[in-house]
Amino acid sequence: MRPLNFTVRGQPVRKLALAVACFGLLCAYGYAVINGLQYAAALLPSRYLDSASWLLLVTTLALVVISAPVAALLARFGGRYALLIAGAMTLALLAVLIGPTPFEDYMEPPTTDARVFLAIDCVRLFAVLPLLVWLLRRLPSNNRWRGP
Repeated sequence: MRPLNFTVRGQPVRKLALAVACFGLLCAYGYAVINGLQYAAALLPSRYLDSASWLLLVTTLALVVISAPVAALLARFGGRYALLIAGAMTLALLAVLIGPTPFEDYMEPPTTDARVFLAIDCVRLFAVLPLLVWLLRRLPSNNRWRGP
């Protein structure tokens, strides 16, 4: 069996470091998404909770604000795999958050409204991070200096 080559200039170290960094970023992003969306929903006055559109708007804005720093890090350090990493991160987060559905704890079947909100949350969570990474990678460079 051949030992792994852990050289500083070698590819395996870069890939391992990127994988560890992405896993740590995924854990931090998942924690921030869960707590940030709960905090945004808790800040709404009770008179606005009746409006589903207002709740969706506020939580979508919170999700964009939470995802922006993660998207900036992925766009900067992810290289050409940034979109792939963002998609994999959101799929992993969806598998953890939505995999054990919240409807298993209830005795009665879920209503149509709950299923619609769950579907909207899944699409929104899956789309925001890769979309932000794509937008940040499309920005023009500010480095216009050509040298002496």
